[in-house]
Order: sequence, then C-alpha cells, then structure tokens
Amino acid sequence: MIKMHNGMKTSMKRVFWILVVLFLLILGTLVKLEAFDRQTIASNSYNARLGYGNEDFKRGSIYDTNGNVMAESVDYGNGYEREYPYGKSAAHITGYTGAGAAGIEAVENFNLMGLDNEVSQRVKNLFSGGDLTGDDVYLTIDMDIQELAYSLLGKNKGAAVVMDPTTGSVIAMASTPSFDPNTVRDDWAELASNEDSPMLNRATQGLYPPGSTFKIVTALTSLRNINNIEDFRFQCEGETDIGDKTIHCFNSKAHGVLSIDDAMAYSCNSAFATLGNEAGGGKLRETADSLHMNSDISFDLPLSQTIMSLTRMSSKSELAETSIGQGKTLVTPLYMAMLVSSVANDGVMMQPYMVEKITDGNGNTKKTTVPQVYDTVMTAEEADRLTQMLVEVVNRGTGTAAKLRGYQAAGKTGTAENAREYDHSWFVGFAPADNPKVAVAVILENVSGSARATPIGGRLMQAVLDKQDSGKISGSNYTYTPPASNEDTHGDDINSDQKNIDDTVLPEDDYVIGSDVIGANGEGGGMNTENGGLNGGDGQNGQSPGSESPPGDSSGNGEGGTGETQGGQTGNENGEGSGQTSASGNYKDEDGHYLTVVNK
Repeated sequence: MIKMHNGMKTSMKRVFWILVVLFLLILGTLVKLEAFDRQTIASNSYNARLGYGNEDFKRGSIYDTNGNVMAESVDYGNGYEREYPYGKSAAHITGYTGAGAAGIEAVENFNLMGLDNEVSQRVKNLFSGGDLTGDDVYLTIDMDIQELAYSLLGKNKGAAVVMDPTTGSVIAMASTPSFDPNTVRDDWAELASNEDSPMLNRATQGLYPPGSTFKIVTALTSLRNINNIEDFRFQCEGETDIGDKTIHCFNSKAHGVLSIDDAMAYSCNSAFATLGNEAGGGKLRETADSLHMNSDISFDLPLSQTIMSLTRMSSKSELAETSIGQGKTLVTPLYMAMLVSSVANDGVMMQPYMVEKITDGNGNTKKTTVPQVYDTVMTAEEADRLTQMLVEVVNRGTGTAAKLRGYQAAGKTGTAENAREYDHSWFVGFAPADNPKVAVAVILENVSGSARATPIGGRLMQAVLDKQDSGKISGSNYTYTPPASNEDTHGDDINSDQKNIDDTVLPEDDYVIGSDVIGANGEGGGMNTENGGLNGGDGQNGQSPGSESPPGDSSGNGEGGTGETQGGQTGNENGEGSGQTSASGNYKDEDGHYLTVVNK
C-alpha cells in the first residue's frame, strides 16, 4: 500500500509540473503576441479588421514629406470615410482600406489604427467623450515629383522610382496603369477582371529582364576579374558568335574598335557578351550575388525578389545572353534604383525606405526612420570607375536624351526583349555625377527602345534637382511627348536573334515554375478560392478575409506577369495577395504551354 501511495504521489507531481510547463508556454505565447507580434498581426491578411471600414474611428492620416495629405478620414455626420486626395497618382503607395487593405494602409495599419493605445483611449472616452484617433504616418514621398512621375508615364504600362542615393529614401514611386483608391469597392468587379492589372505595383512587384542596364553588373565583373581591363579593345563587327548563339548589336551595327568605356557608351552587345564570356559564369554570378540580386530585400511595401540564376555550369550561350541583360535574369524597378544608387553612393547600397516618421494625434513624434546601410557592395574606386562609364553614356552614347540643364548626369539605357510584343524600355541613372542627390529607374513595357524611358528619367532627375535648388518645380518645364509610334529603330541594344525567358528557375523559396495549366481565360491559370485568387493575374486583387471584402481575382488572367514583363503576384488561399513572396507570373515553353508560378 505504501509503495502504491508513493507511486501515485510521483505521478501527481509529474502531472503538476506538466501543467505548470503548459501554463508557462501559454503565458509566454500571450506575452509574445502582445509584445512582439501585435504589429504583424494588425496588418496580417487574416486579420478581419482589415476587411471593414472604420466609421466610428478616426484613422490616422498619411502625409508626404512636405505635409501634404495623401489619405485622411473625413466625418460626414454618419461616420468617417477614407479619402485619397491624389487619387490614382499615389494609389500604389497609399493603397486603400475598407475593402480589404493594401499599400501603406495595410502595412502601417497598427499605427494608423492607434492600436498601441486603443484601450487607454476607450477608457478615457468613457468619461470625457471625443473621437478615437490613430497615429499619423509621414512618408518620404514628395507629391510634386510623384505626380510628375505619374504624368510622365502616361498611358503606358510601366513604373518609375526616384530615390535619394545617399539615404535610400524613396522620393517618388509611380506605377501605371493605376486605380482610384477612393472607389475600390465600387470598381472591384472591373479591377479584378482588368487584364492590364492596374492594382499591381509594377515598381516593387514587377519583374522584368533588365536589358542593357545589366551591363553595369557585367562591367563591374570585368573590372574585378579581367586582367588589364583598361587595355581592353574589341573589334565590333555588329555581331559575334558565342556558344550556339549569335549575339547581335542593335541593327547589327558594327561599332568598330571599342574600349570598355566605348562599349558602355554605345551599349555594344558583342563587346559585353565577350567580356562576360571571358570573366566566366561563376564570376558574373558572384558579382550579382554581391550586389544582392538574389537577396530577399525588405521594404515598407511588398517587394518581389530579383532573380539571377546563372552559375559556373551554365552554357556559354546562356552566359552571353545574361551578360547583356537577357537570359534568365529578372529585376524590379526598385532594385535597379538601388543598384544605380550604390554606384552613385561610392559603392554603399542603402536600405530603401518610404516611412519617414510616425506621430500621435498631438503631433508628437513616436518613431523616426534613420537611414541605414544595407551593404557596401563595391569599393569607392569601382563605383568611381563605373560612374565614368555612365557619364559617357549620357554625354556621347545612347543616353543623350537624359542630359540635364546645369547638371552632369550619369546613366544607362536598356532595351529588354519581349517575344510577344514590342520590347521594354529602360533607363537608370543619377545626378549630379560628382555629388549625387537623386537616382532614378524607369521601365516602360512594350514600347520598343530606350528612347522612351531615357527622357523620362532625365526629366525626373531635373525636377528633383531644380526643386532642391529653388524649392519648387514648374510642370511645364518637364513635359515629354513620346514618339508617335512603336518602332524598332528606337532601340539601343536589341539582340534580335535571342530567345526570351523560357525556363527561369527561381531560387529555393516558396514558389517554383512548373504548372502546365491554362487559366479560365487562357492565360497563366489561377486556382479559384472562396475569397480570392491563388496565382491570380493581378498581384493585389486578392483581399484579406472579411465579410465585407469584395472577392479577389481568381480568374488567373495572364497580365499578372509574363516572363518578359511584370511578375505576377501570388495571393494566399484567402486571396490576400500582398506580394511579400511574389515571383514572376507566367512563362511559355517551346511547345506553347504556359508555365505559371505555383505554390510548392
């Protein structure tokens, strides 16, 4: 009996300590949720509060860097309604709320809702009355430049990013086509089915071949790995054979004898394919990785990951194509702005950011973003040498349309091939070259040739510098009338004998290429879900769950990203589609089958 009694006591002690451990685990989890995870939960797509309006709560306002209201809650007597004074021009930045949420409205929901002091406000208001108010969010965006960027993009599909290269702050970020955040709920059916994907933020979620802007990477690889590169001389005959590919210069024009500076200035495909081949695939990939081309870079808004899949085992043909910005490389406009900014900033790549500060309802600053170095990606000497080359591009090469009044600009043009339609037009650059204050990246889809994007990049740099000097800009000084038609003669570096991206392999992450499925309307299949689209064509059409949320786009329309254009964004099973793990949308193999990004 005594022995049995002692056994029971031992068992009871074990049960007691198990219960204690479980209690402590539950307590620890609750503390973690409250102390560390509450901001993430507040903007998580599964948070039903994102799916409702805030009629009884004065949500905090969103301002640009000059204090201009970009989003505010207005009381019309029967509750608050959210208004966006700048409408389409800033829609991909502010996002929207009340019909799900996107943009800054989603990622800063915790602060805009004032959730850190919501309980104390409610207790106080039981006795004193008054409105419940959230915190205000100030952005680094300058709406003068933002509206100019949006207007310059015009009716094209494309994006423009304007950045301070010394801090990483985003001055402007425009994406077209756009949508009106004031009427998202009413327009939902049209937005969800629009094949142009107006809700996709092409600046951060679009994935494109970089075209000749990638020659910056190839040039840096050459500086690092080819002996006597300064003595490099190449006899350009308009084309060159590497592997089983014939690499053409634009219109097969023979450039003659070129130095590396000449090759950059005239965007000679033959020379850069040769340089890439000499340096080798392993070294080119090593340089790309050092520039964080395959890194998961954080940003205030959802950001697709740039892809560069070349390895030392890649074929010479693939190496040649990659060296001139085709092949299997895909980049976002924001990343290209970061890349050219690192050249401008003596080799230092800054962490990009858009949220400048958070203030409470009384105007007291609660949080300020301090610029941070993301990484030193090249030496100051390498950056200076690249700057010399990029100055030549603007002064005497393919980028003369980016020349500025009163400032020396540096930049690189690019034309990225598109098998289905006209080619894409690129420009990246910065100014002044000797003391950079602004960097830009501009992409226009299906317009053929850098002559379209280059003058837009130049006008944006001019406007920023003029405003910094005089405190204002005049819209009439920065107008731009594009060529009347799409003509191949507007290109600077088209490689007409190339195949486009057919078999891009993503780095090991949440998605792989491989679904041989054609969607309901024939492009890039989407799987239907109850509340939104998985792999839907529009990267942001899917919304967070919530009884009042409009349904997400489950049609799988293909414009969410072709292999040659913007990357499609993959929504989660509830259709939220924040883009945090988005990748390119669909590709087409040699047999005509569409390959879409699917969840592992």
